[in-house]
Amino acid sequence: ERQGRLAESIGDIAKNTKEAQQAVQDEIDSRVKDSLDAVCAGFDKAIAGDREKLKEVQNKRDKAKLAGVKERIAAETAHIHKENEALKNQVKDAFAQENIPMFCNSRIYIALYRTKRMTDVLIYLLCIALVYAAVPFLLSVIPQFPLWGMILYYVVVILIQSFTNKMIVEKTLVRHAETIDMAKKLKEQIRSNHKKMKKIAKNIKTDSNEEMYGLHEFDDKMNEIREDMKRIEQEKEKALEDFEMTVKPDIIAEIEGRENERINAMKAELDKKSAENLKLENLIKEQRIYISSNYEAYLGKEYVTVEKLTELKQVMISGGAATVAQALAVYREKHL
Repeated sequence: ERQGRLAESIGDIAKNTKEAQQAVQDEIDSRVKDSLDAVCAGFDKAIAGDREKLKEVQNKRDKAKLAGVKERIAAETAHIHKENEALKNQVKDAFAQENIPMFCNSRIYIALYRTKRMTDVLIYLLCIALVYAAVPFLLSVIPQFPLWGMILYYVVVILIQSFTNKMIVEKTLVRHAETIDMAKKLKEQIRSNHKKMKKIAKNIKTDSNEEMYGLHEFDDKMNEIREDMKRIEQEKEKALEDFEMTVKPDIIAEIEGRENERINAMKAELDKKSAENLKLENLIKEQRIYISSNYEAYLGKEYVTVEKLTELKQVMISGGAATVAQALAVYREKHL
């Protein structure tokens, strides 16, 4: 019973010691984290401020470069713009001199009456599909739309198309075919010039040489900010090293020094009771071996209990048996 109480006490002390050690470690971790955060806070704020400055300067640089690129594109394509304006004026003058409607220089006119390119063919087919398929389909979904109405629509469309085509051809192509073809060629030249301008613009935008945009001031400012960020990072790294070398050990020593006496006392008590417990365990083991060798071998293990031995003793004291064997016989007979 004493060994059982001692084992229970050892368990409680061990638990309390572990909890005390964990509490010390938790306090150390918390204090170290708070102190480390305090050390980093100022540096991190300064670095964040430099990042914002760097972003602002970068945005200004991008805008300045974009403006420079636009100016360069305008300068390098100015002669093509000028050529296109001259070609457009040439067409206008020719049409005005021969009294040709400007409609004859439109995309749809060229697609319908001077079909050549694939896009002209597509526009022509789209117009045919619109007049002869799309509109009739819309008419057919009208409830109770009569068949004669659909026939009338096609007749009217064919008459209008025939008359219109005849008039347009006679008024334009028959009289001014050469001028219209010339305008078509000039229009293709203008389109070709637009492609040239797009190619020039693309080459300028992808050109890695930025010397002509005057961005050195922005680059110098950005390099200055980067150097400042690098300096702050180095100072932060040094401050963290100092923290690990001095502040952190001081925090640990202060907290452990405050709690070590109590924890060491608990450990000493634990060691003392553990030694006492081991001594009791060995004593109990020796007593069990002694009982087993000197009593259980004669009585039998089932009779070596406090209750049964007490009863056997009373049998012999009362004169009911002179030997242990006789006492066992009386006990068995009594309990049959």
